[in-house]
Amino acid sequence: MENLTDAQLITLYIEGNHKAFDGLINRHSQAVYRFTFKLLNNSDEAHDVTQETFIKAWKNIKKFDHDKNFKTWIFSIARNAAYDKLRKKKSVSFSSLDEEENEFDANIPDDQLLPHEIFEQNEKIELVRKALEAIPFDQKTAVLLHHGEEMTFEEISEVVDKPMNTVKSQYRRALISLKKLIEDQNAPKA
Repeated sequence: MENLTDAQLITLYIEGNHKAFDGLINRHSQAVYRFTFKLLNNSDEAHDVTQETFIKAWKNIKKFDHDKNFKTWIFSIARNAAYDKLRKKKSVSFSSLDEEENEFDANIPDDQLLPHEIFEQNEKIELVRKALEAIPFDQKTAVLLHHGEEMTFEEISEVVDKPMNTVKSQYRRALISLKKLIEDQNAPKA
């Protein structure tokens, strides 16, 4: 099933091959988790949202428009579920940091790096993570999908259901905000 496209897996599932949906989960679950973790900055919530995302996809797979891209559809579901999770929290503080989740899962230091290089790399990652926490959800989504998931602006537009120019604008504003936040964090304290 690894050689089949998402569309072929969906067709097989609808025709009764229940293993085909497992193929979709195996193909996309890590990327969905990584994306939701970066949005929510909480491992347990990201696992919950990832699971919720695939349950919603499973329930609605027969409604899936085969002319659309499954990856953008699943990320749209994930984004909406993460947003709902944030909205349901009574007090969301985007600048609060969860001490136990202080790195991205994907940041495993290269064994060839020297200790001081690893430390500097981790400091830079932490600066970016803190800056991402401080920007609006839509801007953060655009940056994470474009850089983390290598989606085009057209694909991101499908995920967030907004015009491509709006997505590009949110992305540009995010980069400006991130640059300023990182510069402010690096500024010498008087």
